[in-house]
Amino acid sequence: MNLNTKNESLLPTPAQSAWMALGYGMFIHFGPNTFAGVMWGDGKFPTQEFNPTDLNVRQWAEVALEAGMKYAVLTAKHHDGFCLWPSRHTDYCVRHAGNKTDVVREFVEAFRSAGLQVGLYYSLWDRRHPDYEDDQHYAEYMQNQIRELLSGYGPILELWFDGAWDKDHPTRRAIYDPKWESDPKSGLTHGQRWRWRELYELIHQLQPECLVLNNISNDRPGGIKYPPVDLRNAELFDYIWNDRLCEPVTENVITTPDGGKLFLPLEYCATLNRNWFYTQNLAQTHPSAATIADWYSRARATDACLLLNVGPDKRGIVPEYHRPFLRESAKRLGFQR
Repeated sequence: MNLNTKNESLLPTPAQSAWMALGYGMFIHFGPNTFAGVMWGDGKFPTQEFNPTDLNVRQWAEVALEAGMKYAVLTAKHHDGFCLWPSRHTDYCVRHAGNKTDVVREFVEAFRSAGLQVGLYYSLWDRRHPDYEDDQHYAEYMQNQIRELLSGYGPILELWFDGAWDKDHPTRRAIYDPKWESDPKSGLTHGQRWRWRELYELIHQLQPECLVLNNISNDRPGGIKYPPVDLRNAELFDYIWNDRLCEPVTENVITTPDGGKLFLPLEYCATLNRNWFYTQNLAQTHPSAATIADWYSRARATDACLLLNVGPDKRGIVPEYHRPFLRESAKRLGFQR
């Protein structure tokens, strides 16, 4: 990570430059929530009911290629705590599922075979783990799982962390109140309960080129919660909160809370689903091909990447109704092969 003081000397690291050149990725939300029909699971979903009947990760990669995407990020563990790989550190994983496939392995192998780079999403918030409120034990648990993911699945482009607000914010809700910063009694923390810096350093010991993102949430897009991170994000386009348009910070040189300067490129994420996960029989509108192309163009205008979410269904297949929109947007953007 760059830690210079003059804006003109702040340049992307080689890993950041390579990531910025990719431009377009597929976000893949898949797990128990797909079967439960919810956006945030509570950790009570029975493992045996995670049972995609026709899991076809190569089809996911095929859809990504048709769309012109260059990388993908899979939800290895969401807020419910269920792991899409056979983790040695919990029974709440695919090892005890109806379909015991190591989805993480299938994902990385299929996408790499298609020439795409791979990243993983990992929720800090865990609504299942019995020691979640024991910060030391839970931090050790997370570090053990990150070791598994970064030691057993080859090079990982980025780790996309989420849910930090649950221990950082005094309300334990995602929405941030800037008044907390000036109130020493507010209860706001800055990653200490997660042992965030220690986790970040572990990641770079295991894979120095892996880029770390910690979801900022919807209401302050393009900012950072706290360093260290390697990327920033803006969740959704044209987001309205409290009758206010939350406009993202698009300048790549960011001032940190302590007054330092960092080069941190931006990743927009948006979704084709009404919820991030597939929800059966949910009435929804679909972003048009023109909208998808516009999202990509807006992101690239500031050297940002677009991470576009597609939720595979209960069979384990990306719904076919997404493909015409993605193909047409690729055509508009000149990506079709």
